[in-house]
Amino acid sequence: PDEVYVFTPKGKILALPRGATVIDFAYAVHTDIGHRCVAAHIDHELIPLSAELANGNQVEIITAPHANPNPAWLGYVKTSRARSKIRQFLKAQQQDGSSVLGENMLNQELRSLGVIPSELPPPVWERVIHDAGKKSRREIYADIGMGRSLAVAVARRLIEHDEVQQGERRDSAPLVIRGT
Repeated sequence: PDEVYVFTPKGKILALPRGATVIDFAYAVHTDIGHRCVAAHIDHELIPLSAELANGNQVEIITAPHANPNPAWLGYVKTSRARSKIRQFLKAQQQDGSSVLGENMLNQELRSLGVIPSELPPPVWERVIHDAGKKSRREIYADIGMGRSLAVAVARRLIEHDEVQQGERRDSAPLVIRGT
């Protein structure tokens, strides 16, 4: 009584919890189908993604190559698999957007400090990434984009490490000490 049994277009039977929607079905078939679903046919009738499934329904998912999960889907999915896959996708999408924003903010800050971002050598980046406890530049960009780090602070760390590295190459460079 707490499950519904529905059919794929090829006749395969899927068991889902009672109250499951078309989106739950799509994610039960395959994660990519769930991510790309835009509509569905239940028993050859076009229905919305939020429609609940009933025993014996034949469900066909309609997908689009550029479709993405909608945060509103979390309100009417029933299965934990669908809920976790949607959250995972939305988090990755937010991370990508934050990463792009953070990269733009850092590049703008570096330019304002008179440094061309593309001319920073990889060893400088590696040292700053290591010091920050991150795995890649993308993580540093995402932190800046999400507001966890300030672009000014990261830019200054990059410049300081670059100056230290240049100082290691030039033995006769003067050392400026500020303060007492």
